[in-house]
Amino acid sequence: MNLTLKIAAVAALCASALTACGGDDASGPSTSIKIGLVQAQDFVHAMPARVAVKQGFFKEEGLEVSVVDFTSGSDLTKAMTGGSIDVGAATGLDAVSGAAKNLETQAFFGVMAKSPMALIVPRDSGITGFSGLAGKKVGISKVGSLTDYMIRATADASGVTAEEIKKVPLGAPSATMAAMKRGDIDAFVLPVNFGFLLASKNEGKIAQRASEVLGPESQFALLMAKKSYIGENEANLRKLAKAYTRSIEWMKANRQPAIDLAVAEVGMPAPLAGQTYDALIGDFTPDGALSTAGLADYAKALPKLGIATSSPAEESYLSTQIITAK
Repeated sequence: MNLTLKIAAVAALCASALTACGGDDASGPSTSIKIGLVQAQDFVHAMPARVAVKQGFFKEEGLEVSVVDFTSGSDLTKAMTGGSIDVGAATGLDAVSGAAKNLETQAFFGVMAKSPMALIVPRDSGITGFSGLAGKKVGISKVGSLTDYMIRATADASGVTAEEIKKVPLGAPSATMAAMKRGDIDAFVLPVNFGFLLASKNEGKIAQRASEVLGPESQFALLMAKKSYIGENEANLRKLAKAYTRSIEWMKANRQPAIDLAVAEVGMPAPLAGQTYDALIGDFTPDGALSTAGLADYAKALPKLGIATSSPAEESYLSTQIITAK
């Protein structure tokens, strides 16, 4: 074999070995992203991702996205820090509290700034708003949770001190609603769809929306990831942000298909899905902007919630690498 043929043969063998070992991957960097939904059956947290899957927006942006369901922010955060998910569709409190615990969670895309939470009371209750909660028993999921935060924040904004309210930890929404039906609590705070559900059964009503006292910038829902992941996957996260934007725009432009998808994918009864859509669709944030004021409110509340001894700095829980904050 002459020298030229020998060189060609060696080059071919080297190329073959590199390909087999992954040393020359023609497919380029990974486009796979695992998204965790903090509440898999929640309209706000679940719908944009479900729409993006069903409408093919993730694929059209060149991403391979898998969606993982969770039932609490703490479980989602643990999964993220453990590496089993890459991105969390979570609450502002999840991102800020994770950063305060040195878990490096950062918000990078805003899904909904305005809070969908509401004060829900029995059908015949005389409570008309958060200002009427002094001396009342109010159900929360657990101490240090988003519902705990909401009671504290709305009380402060309504002229009632948190100490005047008896907070009762009850766990899941089903247990909370059952407790109110028994008369064990006077009210609870959950997303508006729970108020619509109880109203349809003549068991409860919405006394007041949280946004009426907190304003429109609570930064309720967002996408978060570990700081290191954001730094190493900027291109993919920009594509993810674009897919989320397309999902939100699609939902706003396609009322009935969006309602049908909520029924099929989120498990909401059709009338409830319609009411929830009409109440919340205008509050989604298609441009992904994050409210620094809303996130700062969570940070300030962490010591009172028993989550941290001090408030974390903004740069620890907020990334503007993907979307500019406001």
